[in-house]
Amino acid sequence: MKIRLNREELLDLQISLKKEYLLTNGKGGYCSSTILDCHSRKYHGLLVLPISGTGKLFNLLSKIEVNVVLEGKDFHLSTNKFPGIYHPTGHKYIEYFELENYPVTNYRIGDTFISKSIVMPYLSDTVLVKYEVKKSEKPILLKATPMLAYREIHMLSKENLNIAPRTYFEKNGFKIDPYPGLPPVFIQTNVKSEFFPSPQWWKNFEYLKERNRGYDYQEDLFIPGVFEITLKEGDAVIFRASLDVATENIDNEWNDTVKYYQKTASMFKDEAEPLKSLKIAAGSFLIKNTSGQDGIVAGYHWFGEWGRDTLISLPGLTLCRGDFSTARNILKKFCGLERNGALPNIIDEKGGHAYNCVDTPFLMFWACQHYLNFTNDSAFIENEMLPMLQNIASAVIDQKMPNVWHGEDGLIYAGNESTNLTWMDAMVDGRPVTPRHGAAVEINALWYNAIQFLLKDFGEKIDPALKSRLIEAAEKFEYNFEEAFWNEPDQCLYDYYRGHHDRSWFIRPNQLFAIGLPYTCISKERAILMIETIDKHLVTHYGLRTLSPRNPNYKGEYRGEQRLRDLAYHNGMVWPWLIGIYTDALFKVYGDKDMVREKVKSQFEELWTLHREQYGLFHISELFRPDPPQVAKGCMAQAWSEAEVIRVLEFLKPL
Repeated sequence: MKIRLNREELLDLQISLKKEYLLTNGKGGYCSSTILDCHSRKYHGLLVLPISGTGKLFNLLSKIEVNVVLEGKDFHLSTNKFPGIYHPTGHKYIEYFELENYPVTNYRIGDTFISKSIVMPYLSDTVLVKYEVKKSEKPILLKATPMLAYREIHMLSKENLNIAPRTYFEKNGFKIDPYPGLPPVFIQTNVKSEFFPSPQWWKNFEYLKERNRGYDYQEDLFIPGVFEITLKEGDAVIFRASLDVATENIDNEWNDTVKYYQKTASMFKDEAEPLKSLKIAAGSFLIKNTSGQDGIVAGYHWFGEWGRDTLISLPGLTLCRGDFSTARNILKKFCGLERNGALPNIIDEKGGHAYNCVDTPFLMFWACQHYLNFTNDSAFIENEMLPMLQNIASAVIDQKMPNVWHGEDGLIYAGNESTNLTWMDAMVDGRPVTPRHGAAVEINALWYNAIQFLLKDFGEKIDPALKSRLIEAAEKFEYNFEEAFWNEPDQCLYDYYRGHHDRSWFIRPNQLFAIGLPYTCISKERAILMIETIDKHLVTHYGLRTLSPRNPNYKGEYRGEQRLRDLAYHNGMVWPWLIGIYTDALFKVYGDKDMVREKVKSQFEELWTLHREQYGLFHISELFRPDPPQVAKGCMAQAWSEAEVIRVLEFLKPL
């Protein structure tokens, strides 16, 4: 699949500045901007990398400004937003933009045609930017100005006296080491070039998405100097920015990277669209972290490794792509992170993992079930995972899991009025926006599924004493669950239960886990009623609402400062990842694959077709506005959104 945007679309800034590209290096680093390379986020940059020992991402090289001197006249190919003006307006020279394996921008200046391409070598802290003169009757002088941000991605750079402006000569380029505690960057070219040091600051770049999100949005960028290269028709120059000095031929590095992209795409050559391009794009989330371990980035541009997101994403991003080895490595990694049955919500490179969640340990069972279904590798589960799975179950039964207790009624209770332990975890003023302490419906559904997985799939392998206690726990659960959670007036399940006089009547999608997991105990009659209620209140073309529109707490907008956005985050916003458990529930309840296929395809097709050409190109966003027009919000590329869409599309394949 190739996305191509013509001149008319590119000139309309209302359209073109919404479209973003993303390249990744398989180490957690990335290169990203709008298709005009006019940054609209502080997270946009040419070279954004995790720096070992910091646990943070740093925007090192923001961009490289280029202008072309042709017959004595300057033509600026770049576009920037400054207060009250776009300057320069290089987008006016763009003939078309293409994205297949990597972004290519084609410029026209009279009868001169120039292309710009960007790639990121795999497992290298490097970005390569190529300018190629496709056609020109006369030689051109290309001037390239690197612009450094050199700051943590959530911050903004301002002119300061702490920077070390000196550059050090390297072959066809330079090294600069601007701040202590951060590595130097090397910027070099593949051909002979001249670099003229001229340290200065360019001030007040504006990032409009940050302004709209209520953050500071103006930045100063540091200019070490200017490259000058004379090129004629057929010539090309590659700018290489890296934490490492170029030790090999830069042309070969470019060619090897392009071949890697082509090889990755060929792995899915037999897939039809949109599944083919989704599976290719899904590789953006798979990383080797700074410790060399396999992991999953929860979303771009600002999420790291999250336990919950990793386990929900694992089937779609690894198993559905045939990458069983990575799936095993990630599952095994969690074995070393288990503490008293708990698994971390946030995985920190420096070891400061955050265990502020209750669902991650139970999602581990779900992820193992999917691994088993895809591979039939019961030996791996038994030998590598079963000890941890038993530890989790024992910690619940023995009341040792932090913030969790196993009630006499067989239900799982967790947290208090000040905790945010489920996936609906937004906090405002130190308090949860959606307080769900007590017995949350999906946590209990996941717990029951975990019990039955141990009993029915590995009953002969687990500790006999634990087995006996799990049988008793399952019986209590089955006796009490429906009575505790059934909401007769709305024909669905309560969202949480704290006793018969304290139950949440808010209609939310979390109840889908009680009818969509491999092991459930809701009657089919009630499950059908639940789906009818969910269809009526929550289902949209881009995913499921997090709250019924009839609820007085419902928020139909997601904009403004973070406090306002957090109030809406789980109180109406549509989340695409929920179509996975929704599809599971449909098939489990109705059983008719053809009927379910048609229902799911007709309902959500815009999500995996039209949307992927409107915002994060080839990717699926974190969330959507719940009411028309359903514009994308949050991260432009979210792991569990893409993973669950891949899993659903696998399900939709013809038999």
